[in-house]
Amino acid sequence: MSIYATLWQLKFQKDHAFDEEWLEVYAQAVPAHIGHPSMYPDGDPYADFLPPVVECDPETGAGPYYRAVVIVAEGRDQKDGQRYLDPLLVLTGHQYAKIPFERLLDAIRTAIPWDRDVVACASRPDGTEQVIRVPFWRELERNAERRTKS
Repeated sequence: MSIYATLWQLKFQKDHAFDEEWLEVYAQAVPAHIGHPSMYPDGDPYADFLPPVVECDPETGAGPYYRAVVIVAEGRDQKDGQRYLDPLLVLTGHQYAKIPFERLLDAIRTAIPWDRDVVACASRPDGTEQVIRVPFWRELERNAERRTKS
């Protein structure tokens, strides 16, 4: 049995205008009672990979926030037992409740392992495409901007 409940699923278009692929990302909530001493008298078996236990009603298991919200992407959603091996983000329930959605989306986009060195895609006469990469191009542009402002 899983300790997670899916809150939502979103699709993000790959990072470049010429990409037609989408990446599915979803939020997995861990309810407040998971690991709580009233429910787990022998100790919290999830303490090594989840944020600390939150207070909850010992009779209902309901709490003011989820214990955690784990953001995972398709292809990066493998688990070892209950632990996600490569989540994009792990938030406390309080952080998740307080973060504006736009900031959450920005954090997810930043965490997605896009190929950030891609600057263009060239179509060849034979119909094949070539992805053009310039390593660290964004950093180079930022440095150039700083020099022109000084």
